[in-house]
Formats: sequence, structure tokens, C-alpha cells
Amino acid sequence: MSAAKSEKDLHLPLSRVKTIMKSSPDVDAVGPEPLYLVTKVTAMFVTDLAKRAYKNTKGNMLEYKHIAEVVQEDDTLDFLREIVPRKITVREYKELMSRKAARGDRSDESSEESSETESSDESSSGVEIIE
Repeated sequence: MSAAKSEKDLHLPLSRVKTIMKSSPDVDAVGPEPLYLVTKVTAMFVTDLAKRAYKNTKGNMLEYKHIAEVVQEDDTLDFLREIVPRKITVREYKELMSRKAARGDRSDESSEESSETESSDESSSGVEIIE
């Protein structure tokens, strides 16, 4: 495989992918074949994610919220949930916090159940607050 041909086939820069791969403490060196494969597969993954998110759009514009929705709904993408959280407004955040505080006012037994449910909901959905 020639280096010139392989770089033409890629949409991501090899040097950046190599830097990311080498940032892992477990990686000492990165050969050209694994670098090419990881770069190609990463580009394919990003393309697939974008295509799936585009299906959720109503117009012709792909937005962050569409990608975040795909990440939050697909269990195979759970490794991205903290990196690509849903965005909520400050108002929605305040409502969420007031509901959480109201649940805390109940008896100990019911508040423990609701706080467990709430914490599992929050951790699985991922949220980023926007103004």
C-alpha cells in the first residue's frame, strides 16, 4: 500500500489520528497499516453517525441536537453519552432541579427510590446546559 494512495482515500489527517493513538500510555509506536485502518474506520464511523442523525432532521441542516439524540437513543453508542450529551435550556435545568428537590421532601423510603431512578436517568441520558 503506497502512502500517497492511502492518504487520498482518507478524509481525516493521518498525523492527527497518530497523535491521538500515541496519547494512550499503552501505545509505544504506531505502524502505517494500523494507522491507516484506524483512520479509515474512524471516518466511516463519523459518516455513519452523521447519516443516522440526518434522518432525524426536518430540514436540510444537521445540528448538534440531532447527533446527540442518536447517541442518547442507541445503546451501542453509550460510550459517547458523556461526550455528546443532550443540551437543555437553563429553564429546563431549573425545572429538573426543582423536581429533584421536591422529591427530596418526601419520606426517606420513597425519596431513596426516586433519587435512584433520577440518578440512573441522569447518568444514562447525559445533559449539557445551554442558555
